[in-house]
Amino acid sequence: MRIQNFGGYRLEEVIGGGMYTKVYRAHSALARPIYGDTVAIKILYLKGSFRERAKLISQFEREANIAIGLDHPNIVKVYNFGKYHNQYAIIMEYVNGTNLKEMLYQRNKLPLNILIKILCEAGQGLAHIHKNNIVHKDVKPDNILVSEDLSVVKITDFGIAKLPGRLWQKDIFPKGGTITKYGTISYVAPEQAQGNADFYSDIYSFGVTIDEVITAKVEIPDEPEKNQEDYFRRIDIRSYRKNTGKQAILCEDLKIPSELKEIIKKATRQEPFLRYQTMDELLLDLRKFL
Repeated sequence: MRIQNFGGYRLEEVIGGGMYTKVYRAHSALARPIYGDTVAIKILYLKGSFRERAKLISQFEREANIAIGLDHPNIVKVYNFGKYHNQYAIIMEYVNGTNLKEMLYQRNKLPLNILIKILCEAGQGLAHIHKNNIVHKDVKPDNILVSEDLSVVKITDFGIAKLPGRLWQKDIFPKGGTITKYGTISYVAPEQAQGNADFYSDIYSFGVTIDEVITAKVEIPDEPEKNQEDYFRRIDIRSYRKNTGKQAILCEDLKIPSELKEIIKKATRQEPFLRYQTMDELLLDLRKFL
């Protein structure tokens, strides 16, 4: 039977999760809430042998310890981590909205400057992560939360994040399909796919994210449907070209500024030394389109 109460909060609906975790929206059961009326609670569901369970707990604790030390308006705040009713849980900030990936499937389009604003705010969060000597390793639209009114943008999910000096540590959560211990295949840089992730790898993933968001959501007055109708075909083409070692961006033939396409291309170069060297450098160029 599922426990309904964690740390003074009553679990409501499932809003996310993975193979070993579920994220719930939770409402305070106390007259004076500890962290606010509504929070998100990520619960670890243990499976496997005693040794496998110990490893899952270790990685879950590492995720919490990395995230709890980060304080930035564009990063989901982790309030606490602990064991409740014999289950491990992370209590964190709740964002009333959706993730950027879900937004890509919605038919409404947005002006370019609004999309750039969202991306810049996510980029500011990633820049702060890097300045704290942390590599996120799983930058993608799924891990960028956006409020309903688009005023709040936050990066989340430090499940496979690493401190650069500890990149030798093995990841514990086995993942299938398009997700590996090195990140999500469609977004990982070539060197990250080989197990060598660093700040430049996150920049690559952020460049792929920019490409997807612009392609799926940008409002083009004289081409209202073209860029979205073949969105998935474009993703297939990109995957094919990526496998052949050729650089490809989804928005190549869209009527958007060529300078913006060059930003995406520079962020997603195959060689790390040819990419932007910091997120601040990338953001400086991206803000020109606000």
